[in-house]
Amino acid sequence: MTQPTFPTPTLPDDLRSQSVFVNLEGDYTYLTDGYYRSMEAEHEGLIALPSPSEALDAYVVPLALAKAAAAGISVPEWEIANDNSLSFTPPLIAYPINPFQSTGQVIADQTALEEAVKSLTMSGKYAMVIQDMQPDSRVDTLRLVLGRCLKPEYAELALDIWRTFRIPLARVKIIVTEKHYLFSAIEPLSKNELTQNEKGIIKEAGLWRG
Repeated sequence: MTQPTFPTPTLPDDLRSQSVFVNLEGDYTYLTDGYYRSMEAEHEGLIALPSPSEALDAYVVPLALAKAAAAGISVPEWEIANDNSLSFTPPLIAYPINPFQSTGQVIADQTALEEAVKSLTMSGKYAMVIQDMQPDSRVDTLRLVLGRCLKPEYAELALDIWRTFRIPLARVKIIVTEKHYLFSAIEPLSKNELTQNEKGIIKEAGLWRG
């Protein structure tokens, strides 16, 4: 199957430029204030980070996985399903694909898988994304602010995700294996949740607006 391609505009050289709007709401899901702020900025002719389309795509796990892979970011093996006939066995991560749920689940055994399938697919009405996990792997959550992470071991990955998705504030799930960091999903990170050190990253960039 042909791998999908995605537009990859480069980040602006100067994020403080009057032609650039860095959206620091942190939650850019459809119909939120963050989404509308990006839409308004784009309508005014500004470069919005993220653009409305970038915001929508980032939170749809299959699209995010494909976009990450196209950019050379390592991702786990994954599939879309809506029942128990899966190619993978636990441990797994499962994410819903429906308008009513967004939180993924780490599934450790077959019993938990059966319960998750029923819950995440709403009894088979919707699909879900299943990601394979190796037995010795774990899930970590990165908090990314303008492409930076306070965990130094993730610095390169954080920058790659920022360049690929252009999401200023993001909570990113990754699968940590013995040899790799595997991108799993992007979730909102509200500006109100930022620590003082994370706010310091924004202030250092000259973008803090109180």
